[in-house]
Amino acid sequence: MTKWDKILITFIIIISLGSIGAITYYKSQAETLYGIIELEGKEIDRINLLTVEKPYEIKLENGEDYNIVRVEKGRIAFIDATCPDKDCIEIGWLSGPGETSVCLPNKAIIRIESPKVDKEEIDSTTY
Repeated sequence: MTKWDKILITFIIIISLGSIGAITYYKSQAETLYGIIELEGKEIDRINLLTVEKPYEIKLENGEDYNIVRVEKGRIAFIDATCPDKDCIEIGWLSGPGETSVCLPNKAIIRIESPKVDKEEIDSTTY
């Protein structure tokens, strides 16, 4: 390994660690982190995830179909559903602004928004 190889590797490591630090710092700056629950295109609930003291569950019913959403401090997830594939459950926990989980058969959506990030950082949205 030449001297320049070592310099290049060191430079890449420094840039990588700096990027990880910047992302971690940026995520920690959120003052509010809203978990938004929608059913059939209508907002059902808007929860400030940073103020949740005790974990709880919300059952979303759409006819005979349902989804169960678990809310904990700083995160939200689908934990049960009557949909056939259960892809919405496999997505797991959402904890950062812009993350979304959708259950298409049951027409349910959970997503995370942070007013600071959403107003300043998003250039465009695709539907």
